[in-house]
Amino acid sequence: MFKRQAHNILALLFIILFVNSCKHELETPTWNVDLITPLINTEINIDEIIVDDSLFNIQSDDTGLVSLFFNNNLSDINYDSLINIDKQVPGKTSRLDSIKFDNINISDTTTMGQLISTIPLGGFLFPNGSSAAIPFIPNVISSDTFNVNASDYFETMTLIDGYLFFEIQNNLPVDISNISCSLMNSTNQNIIASFYFPLITSGTSDKDSISLAGLTIDKNIEAIINNVDVNASNGNVIINYSDALIAKIKLKSLRINEATAYFPEQELSKTLTETSFDLGDAQITEIGIKTGIIKIHLVSTIPDTGRIIYNIPSLTKNGIAFSTEKIVPTTINGEATIYTFDFKDYILNLKGKNGRIGGDTINTIYSELFTYIDSTGELITLNQEDSFYYHTEFIFSPKYALGYLGSDTIEIGPEEIETTVFNNIVDGEINLNNTTLSIEIDNYFGAEANLVFSQFDAINSRTGITSAPTVDQNGNTFIGNTYNVNRAFLLNNNPEAPNILPSSSSIILDADQTLNILPNKINTSFSIYINPQGQTSFAPDFLFTDFPLEASIQLKIPLNLIANNLQLIDTADLDISINDEIEIEKLYLKVENGFPINCDIKLILLDNNQNIIDTLFNNNQINSGILQNNIVIEKSINLLETDNVNLKDIKQIIFDATFLTNDLNEYVSIYNDYSIDFLLSAKFSTQIN
Repeated sequence: MFKRQAHNILALLFIILFVNSCKHELETPTWNVDLITPLINTEINIDEIIVDDSLFNIQSDDTGLVSLFFNNNLSDINYDSLINIDKQVPGKTSRLDSIKFDNINISDTTTMGQLISTIPLGGFLFPNGSSAAIPFIPNVISSDTFNVNASDYFETMTLIDGYLFFEIQNNLPVDISNISCSLMNSTNQNIIASFYFPLITSGTSDKDSISLAGLTIDKNIEAIINNVDVNASNGNVIINYSDALIAKIKLKSLRINEATAYFPEQELSKTLTETSFDLGDAQITEIGIKTGIIKIHLVSTIPDTGRIIYNIPSLTKNGIAFSTEKIVPTTINGEATIYTFDFKDYILNLKGKNGRIGGDTINTIYSELFTYIDSTGELITLNQEDSFYYHTEFIFSPKYALGYLGSDTIEIGPEEIETTVFNNIVDGEINLNNTTLSIEIDNYFGAEANLVFSQFDAINSRTGITSAPTVDQNGNTFIGNTYNVNRAFLLNNNPEAPNILPSSSSIILDADQTLNILPNKINTSFSIYINPQGQTSFAPDFLFTDFPLEASIQLKIPLNLIANNLQLIDTADLDISINDEIEIEKLYLKVENGFPINCDIKLILLDNNQNIIDTLFNNNQINSGILQNNIVIEKSINLLETDNVNLKDIKQIIFDATFLTNDLNEYVSIYNDYSIDFLLSAKFSTQIN
């Protein structure tokens, strides 16, 4: 800790005498004044020997012995990538031939009264409500045409498949026979179908059907009844003019090649999908989603409005399953309509469909996609090439995963860790004693792991010297050795707020030689092997990305050292104003050394541009503090002086100290109250008017 005091010399000069009452009327008296004033007062303690480094902290034991503690994570590992889901699911095309068209039902009625009106004197012979015997009447209906109007359903249809059913219901009081009829398109007179019914007894009906595959049907169909014979009644029957023959036409199970029609609202497709994700040999049953989206890409060439309903029953938030309904516009230039859904903080069950045949599975999401045509109420032309295409894309990054994590390898590094802990030591050698280096491992994975280091080098880039620990505390060769890390345990069943009991282990190394080179860089490389023996535990694995496997370097450096030409420097600002009337006769340096180490002192004077102007007190040895039982009990006091010093352009002073222990084989301990104090003073000479 530095304490500096700089004084403006002019501010320290004061008027010695107030002379107005005694001066001679014809002269101004002058005085020569000598002043000694401090310029810089500074203290260097252990904080200055070990420069500030955020990775280090300084601690003292009960005796005051200082130790440095260093802790740094070896790497920030992106464990999200272990269980990433990024997959495009192949799409499906629903074409027009899968569009269903409602059944079309059209009927025509010929009453008893209409039939009797065709018989000469029929109304006289068979009055309504009378009872009479009806004779055999051939050709009672001959070449009678009626129009079947389907314009409420379509304009025209060319069909891939479908059926036309023709039915005649006889509600007359007599049988009819030899019924023949034809159906044709009114526009081009093309015959669609012909039917013949030999006999239809009273009160019954008969029907026949044909396939419409490959046929074109217009909205106006002409039904031609070529012949109907009325059989003689068995005695008198009641004549009721409202009794009738009813002809019914039904178009059913239509599959369209092309049509201009009023297409009804309908479900176009129903896709129930179990999508499996490739996660290697991992077997995941559930993930909590940190970030996640699903994209649905839709292309519709159908002029009617499209609509989808998309459900993922296994994707929930606050217990509510995801479901959405979206409108799909008609594609104009082939561009897709893309719907993106955000699933942050959702929970994804990967066991497949609930109640699935064969039981639960793994790595599988179950989804439901329903596509619809919403009727516009307008006449629309569609053809077989019109289609509805879609595909889905899943991108999930988990915040946790449950199940078996699989056997995986994570390569870490090469990584360079920089430290400025020894930056103030610009030259010389230092030997440290009882230094310990450990690799601390806290495993929050619910899985076994192995660590193998391939590199661990301490480097002093100024000298080019490299050193590395060779063996661990058990005598194993450190580089290449396999270190087992036990699994962690999940103590609750709440993945949103997990209570994890991690496993902890240490790899302890001898670091005296490693630290003696005063490294400013540490290079590391290592591998993490997840579940190296495969699935060995009956308990499910788990991974929480906010609670990873952490490996860190920890150093404990008790300051027991041997120093040989150990050079430390520090810079202090000099803030004084000196003019030509002020002369510095001498500089005094008082050094109170509270360290148990002798040192050589010199001061380097710098101008405003950091140029060296002068060097003072070069190679003046300062004694160590006074020792008792190898502990400093009193600081040594050393006084140095020099003359003829010009400080006019000096802005900074560098304190340069080189420490040297008396015995290079003896370790010296550093305690927290040790310091070396410098007091730089100047003797000024000036003349007061």
